[in-house]
Amino acid sequence: MAPLLPVALAFIVGILLEGAGGGVWPMVALITAAIVLLVCKRIYPAILSLCAVAGFFVALVRAPQPLPEECFERRHSWSGTVAEHREYEGAQMVIVRVDTCEGEACPSFMVKCLVPSMLPALDETDRMRFSARMQSLDSNTDLPDEDDYNATLRRLGIQAATVIEPDSVTVVVPESGVVYDIRRMRRDVQRLIACAPLDVDSRSFLIAALTGDRSWLAAETRELFSVTGIAHVLALSGLHVGVLSFVVTLILFPFTGMAGGRYLRMTVTVVVLWIFTVMTGLSPSVVRAVVMATLFAGCTMLQRVWCPLNALGAAALLILLFAPEQVYTLGFMLTFLAVLSIIVFAGKINPFDYRHPWLRLLAGYLCVTVAAMLGTGMVCAYNFHIFPVGFLITNIAVSLLLPPLLGGGVVLLLLNAAGVRAAWLGGAVDSLMDLVQWVARGVAALPCTTVDGLWLSGWMVGVYFVLLSLFAMWLYRRRVVTLYAMGAIGVSAVVWGTMTDDRLPEHEAYIVRSVSETSMVVREGDSLYVHTTATRGRVDDVKARMERRCGGYMTRRGIDRLTVMADGMRSGCTVREDNLVVACGKSFVFVSRDSQVRNYAFTPSYAVVCRGFRGDVCALAMTVGADSVLLSRDLDRRRHDRYVRELTQAFIPHRSLRDAPLHVVGR
Repeated sequence: MAPLLPVALAFIVGILLEGAGGGVWPMVALITAAIVLLVCKRIYPAILSLCAVAGFFVALVRAPQPLPEECFERRHSWSGTVAEHREYEGAQMVIVRVDTCEGEACPSFMVKCLVPSMLPALDETDRMRFSARMQSLDSNTDLPDEDDYNATLRRLGIQAATVIEPDSVTVVVPESGVVYDIRRMRRDVQRLIACAPLDVDSRSFLIAALTGDRSWLAAETRELFSVTGIAHVLALSGLHVGVLSFVVTLILFPFTGMAGGRYLRMTVTVVVLWIFTVMTGLSPSVVRAVVMATLFAGCTMLQRVWCPLNALGAAALLILLFAPEQVYTLGFMLTFLAVLSIIVFAGKINPFDYRHPWLRLLAGYLCVTVAAMLGTGMVCAYNFHIFPVGFLITNIAVSLLLPPLLGGGVVLLLLNAAGVRAAWLGGAVDSLMDLVQWVARGVAALPCTTVDGLWLSGWMVGVYFVLLSLFAMWLYRRRVVTLYAMGAIGVSAVVWGTMTDDRLPEHEAYIVRSVSETSMVVREGDSLYVHTTATRGRVDDVKARMERRCGGYMTRRGIDRLTVMADGMRSGCTVREDNLVVACGKSFVFVSRDSQVRNYAFTPSYAVVCRGFRGDVCALAMTVGADSVLLSRDLDRRRHDRYVRELTQAFIPHRSLRDAPLHVVGR
């Protein structure tokens, strides 16, 4: 009944095999397996093997090629199209698809660019010409359990990063083309919503829900929706596509009576949905929903049976055929897991059959919410370390309020475009938005509605999905042996987790890498401290950045806050006196100015040479008398290399922190 779903899964396996490395040997092994299966007349397994080969080949062909070394050696003049744009306080972050170097065409590649200014004003689909020196996206993790954001960017095909000075941007013009013209329609939609008679909260929510731009939302709103388990309503998904298609069908209702009016309504609806998909950036969740809606319309017009699992598999194949890197994105995983879980579980866990249609419909709201959480809850807990226990209350309420809220927003948008200012409709939309926020705040105020600080390993997630698959088999076949298998696997996982539980050290110290300052992270039990050489005006920025970097590290160890060490601070075994830090039984002297070089009554373990020091490094080593000299990451490259040569010639023990951090474990 669903032949495309196994094909899509085999295609995904091939993409993952290519991403795991190993060259072309996995593809050779898959081809060999397909030939053997064909000889043995096992046609269906052979077809699946060939589908995995196809996935491997597509991922291999579309994998970005390494950039030439000259791209990183000096500044070049580049030109490309802005594919993604985000605004921060006083800065812009853009993802640019570069296709021109020094005025000549070059193989296209993606680069992450930071513009430390709001001018020139950039936006998606703009073509920009700029001068910059590229930097490679190397791994930037210095702490255990730290998220490697650069690894995610590399999987998405972004091969370099750079900082663009505003004066170096010479040309910003709209890119030509039909697709780019449709993408630019999003600005017009945002402008119409911004001019509608709505409150600030309703306006920002509709802009996020109808255009996918969440930069208008207040941080408090995003946090509230996240902790109550309804953050998915802020991301474009099948619900938004369904509301839009309903509004379009309702507008075209007068054509129902004419000859071919039904087919006209479906065709126009599908065209509008695809325009909406291109306008919002072709996100996986929207493409998945629109592909399934298109197949449903096609099956209806051709009078064929529509299979949801087939449509889901076709959507996955279509997305991965053109963008195989999407398989690594969280949005792709969540949208397909949610829909797959709803298809598999929602009908089976509903306690009412079709003899009680109204009771089954009412229970369906609860069953759909539970089914979606079965498929996505563990993935969200693994990535965000949080699980909203009160998701049932908020999702049931929002599932009832969101369709009229979004539908009213779409109608208000159309009326505003026609020059009709429907203040009464804007008031109704505001009331619905206030009700959604009231429900979310009420659930957030309840005790124990959110479990945070969760730390799950990858094998736990794998075991969970094995158990979930066995549960699905039991629902459909009702075999007792399936329950026995679930119990055995669950008990084995608990025993294994207890036996392999890593005992983490109580005292740790890390000198992390940074290009602007040198920072040292010190852990004592459930307390975390940071010593930094940054100036007082930048201490808060450093603290905020370190809290983001140490998020996973702190979650796994049960640490709830980070403290910046002040001069004279003492805590347990950690001491800071001026530029001297004692932690984990070692002493560190941080030298960022020539005036900090002095002799000590004891022998320090390390002398850390930081940005700002311009004296003789060998004289520093002799004066401080440390056992070893550490050259920090924030040193200028030429100065760093000169210090390495001088220390090597003087036979002074030293180590560079440019390529790896320092890790010290206390007893």
